Amino acid sequence: MAKTTMAEDQKTADNPGYETTDADIKPLAQTGIFVTVLLVVSFVSMIVLFKVFAYYQPLLHDNRVSPLATSRIVSNEPRLQVDPPAQKLTLDSSESETLSSYGWVDPSVKVARIPIDRAIELVSTGKVSLIPTTAATE
Repeated sequence: MAKTTMAEDQKTADNPGYETTDADIKPLAQTGIFVTVLLVVSFVSMIVLFKVFAYYQPLLHDNRVSPLATSRIVSNEPRLQVDPPAQKLTLDSSESETLSSYGWVDPSVKVARIPIDRAIELVSTGKVSLIPTTAATE
């Protein structure tokens, strides 16, 4: 007969090495019911809250037109660039033409533009100051 130790004898008699009873289902079922009730209450509360917001919104905000509404560009055309590289070249050439030529900014006020290189030259020699004098601002 094989010798068995005391631990092995106790394992077989008192503890077979696996669960002999089922887990209690009551706490698991209560948790599931609680989560389901909490979910339903949350959804119903959100619906009520949004209905309250929808009711009070016209009372809280006036529907004045924004002062920027007239400056908005409203067009039915799509805002897509057909040829972005060509449009960039056109923009660059028009900007370089503006920056390298003489012209009127506002003829009624007698404000003119000069080429950038000429403006840098005038400022560096001190013929034109970057800070306006008080006589010019009055």
